[in-house]
Amino acid sequence: MGHAVGKVSDIPAGGVVLFQVEGKPIAVANVDGRLFAFDDVCTHRGCSLTPGRLDGTSITCPCHASVFQVTDGSVTAGPATRPLGTYEVQVVDDEISILIGNEPPAEDRSAPPASAAATASPAPKPGLQAAASGGHSDPADHKRIHTALASVPLFADLDEASINSLEAFTFRKRFAAGEIIVEEGRTGNGLYVVLSGSVEVIRGVGGTQPQRVAALGPGEPFGEMALLGDWKRSASVRAVDDVECIGMDRWAFLAHLKTEPNLAIRMLQMLAERLAQTNARLVE
Repeated sequence: MGHAVGKVSDIPAGGVVLFQVEGKPIAVANVDGRLFAFDDVCTHRGCSLTPGRLDGTSITCPCHASVFQVTDGSVTAGPATRPLGTYEVQVVDDEISILIGNEPPAEDRSAPPASAAATASPAPKPGLQAAASGGHSDPADHKRIHTALASVPLFADLDEASINSLEAFTFRKRFAAGEIIVEEGRTGNGLYVVLSGSVEVIRGVGGTQPQRVAALGPGEPFGEMALLGDWKRSASVRAVDDVECIGMDRWAFLAHLKTEPNLAIRMLQMLAERLAQTNARLVE
């Protein structure tokens, strides 16, 4: 049974919209009236593909310019080498449903499954902006995600409604013990908050004398400043054991701020207050 995610009329021709399906970020592209669903996360460095350029059936990652075919997930230009997962789309009376768990194995992705694309009918309304959609229907899970977001210093003073508005833009990701989650010197794409397991923050992880500077557990965030700018990571973060995180991409976050000016103003006020406090401490 498919997961209802939205309406055909929400996706403009030539547009890409991000949805959350069972906590998984999935993009849907409208190519000349045909809908294609695929993993939103680039297989190279984990960037969100939704803000990328859609040119026919090709979508270009906005981070490192990898190019994928939305029809079957195949890579047509690197640095990515692994294909994207693709999903069957069904349309009934303008309602879009996505089927999860039936993506073809990588070796069979040279051609799309027969039902991989759905015809967009009625025709999409021009001029609509792509928007994120998602959330967590389970109350306990919602509370868990809300608490995790509230633990992020950048969001700490936001009211409950503002935190809830950010929840729809999160995604979940699991990492195996020993896996590098973010890499020192690489451009950061966004924020992570540990939900379970633990991670270690290391400087010089590939050198002869790596330095462990911190250990983080459930409820602790890392990389929040990457939400605000395209800066390089100052340290690597590695999973100590199996880890589950929630994440938020910079592009989704900044796009949300454009639609929520009051939230943007409040965050500017918070940053100004923190800067004033820092200046006061330096004067003392």
